[in-house]
Amino acid sequence: MVFLRVALLFFCLSFALFETLQAQDAQTSPAQSTTPAAQASPETSPSPTPPLQVAPDLLPESKTLPPLPPESELPRDLLPQVPNPEKNVHLPAPGSAEQQEKDRIRFRQIRTIAMRDPFAIYLAKRATEEKTEEGKREYFRAYYTTLAVHMRKLEPKLKPFVDGFEAGYIARYTQTKVRPTIPLRDLQRYERLH
Repeated sequence: MVFLRVALLFFCLSFALFETLQAQDAQTSPAQSTTPAAQASPETSPSPTPPLQVAPDLLPESKTLPPLPPESELPRDLLPQVPNPEKNVHLPAPGSAEQQEKDRIRFRQIRTIAMRDPFAIYLAKRATEEKTEEGKREYFRAYYTTLAVHMRKLEPKLKPFVDGFEAGYIARYTQTKVRPTIPLRDLQRYERLH
């Protein structure tokens, strides 16, 4: 529906513009023929049709093909060889679905054990009690780092799971795209210096 209205509006405007241009042409043609300046100097009046301009012939027509490029100076076996990329990372096989499920269950178990650690409990409590957002982020980052360290000690085999867990939660509490400010813990020292 909107498209039809826009098309109709465009049509009306173009028709009105066409009518206006025709009316201007009709007004200027009789006025030019009756003006004494136009009758006095026919050389200065613009000609109604400009002379046709032909593009200059810059390049001669040629049916011959350009010569082939010369052979490489170095034979193929003397060109530098590009080494094949080596695989630096050995990714473990994903294993069976049953093993993956067992790993997920064990990961949840060691996460629960790590969350019961007294120091982790202290950091979580301290993070919720902080008054500033910056302080909360610092304590939560310390909390999740402590959890990850404890989980790696409990089950080293699940290191990829723990690394992903830690990276996700640390990224959640990392401030990005914000202009740097003076941390509150350094504010008094900053005020004394300035």
